[in-house]
Amino acid sequence: MSVPLRLAATVELVSLVVLLANLATVHLDGVAALVGPVHGCAYLVAVALTVARAGWRSRAAALSVVPAVGGWAAAVALERAAGAAG
Repeated sequence: MSVPLRLAATVELVSLVVLLANLATVHLDGVAALVGPVHGCAYLVAVALTVARAGWRSRAAALSVVPAVGGWAAAVALERAAGAAG
């Protein structure tokens, strides 16, 4: 299991939920200004960790760029590939 990838995917998903909840309710600019960059960084970290582990031309890398759930999908794909290989 790739703990850093799972952590980045979790931060990405939770921050997206916070952003969408903020948008649907009170729409505080401060929340968007704080959580938006966290979400973006978590997304980029999830993609980078996946590519570092599986390479650019992998199914996991393609999954990792899907917004919101890509990090989790990539982590599952990498775990399945590791399970099948060993």
